Amino acid sequence: MNTPQKRSQLYHIFKKDHPNVIFLQETHYRHNRIPNMNSKLFPHWFHATHSSASRGVSIGISQNLPFKISAELVDPNGRYLFLKGTAFNSPLTLASVYVPNVGQTKWLIRALEVLRDFREGTVVLTGDFNLPLDQELDSTSTTSHISEKQRRKLKLTLMDLGVSDVWRSFHPDTKDYTFFSGVHGTYHRLDYIFLSNNAMSAVLQTDIGLMMVSDHAPVSVKFRLKGLPVRFGSWRLNTTLMEEDTVRQHIEKTLSEYFTLNESPQISDPIIWEAHKAVVRGEFISLGTKIKRQRSQLIASLLQQISTFEKLHKSTRLTDILNQLRDLRSQLKDHLNI
Repeated sequence: MNTPQKRSQLYHIFKKDHPNVIFLQETHYRHNRIPNMNSKLFPHWFHATHSSASRGVSIGISQNLPFKISAELVDPNGRYLFLKGTAFNSPLTLASVYVPNVGQTKWLIRALEVLRDFREGTVVLTGDFNLPLDQELDSTSTTSHISEKQRRKLKLTLMDLGVSDVWRSFHPDTKDYTFFSGVHGTYHRLDYIFLSNNAMSAVLQTDIGLMMVSDHAPVSVKFRLKGLPVRFGSWRLNTTLMEEDTVRQHIEKTLSEYFTLNESPQISDPIIWEAHKAVVRGEFISLGTKIKRQRSQLIASLLQQISTFEKLHKSTRLTDILNQLRDLRSQLKDHLNI
């Protein structure tokens, strides 16, 4: 998220998926150097940063979620960010953590103890844990420097917090991963969303996405949250359409034909002028829909190919498959930057 290109790519995904809360890790923001997020869809952002361009976690809240914050806990080392407040008069705690890649279990247990004392109501705990919780199910590697004793202690701490691994709860025997180590040629599930046990019955869907704009795959959870307002927007011109030569030429031709056909002494100039706005708006909507459909079809095709090659590489880990996968991801990034 520390470059405009990556933010643009991620905003495209956010706009498509319509999340109410976004949790980010490894943002690489420095103290006092947080970029302007410039998003009407997500006007509320909270960050934990570090003095160096490493670490960093963020939480973005949609305009559609009336989350009223009562307290915020920010790690000065940029490793965790905890928010608590209310949504639709129900207490809610949001947590984003980025665990160091050494001493993972010890650090995470301490962070969870801090969260336990801070939390109120339903807890949504997310983050890059930098370790597979189950070595057999969550990793293709057969070796690990983390002992089973350490993992058991961590799992007990999570149980004590009263939260469950949502994706694993819905896929108890499935092997899928959120990170690929190019150095070791291994896959791991390092990224998690935990939810309070008393909210698990409200979960509708949970998925591991594709590794598109990051070396980590996004994890998503959809659960019932009553009371979201229905919003109706007014039409606005997408000014980027005017950057297309074919669009400008089409609009110029449409306007020329309109004024030629409608120039008449029986019709007043104000009426002709007002009516032309509806004609132009209709043309822009039609052209915009066509361009958006073409772009969406192209992106959907790339996503489908990426999904196919990711599954192939997870099962075979062949170099030529990985090279094709990287090429497809590069193409996708180029189109997301349009």
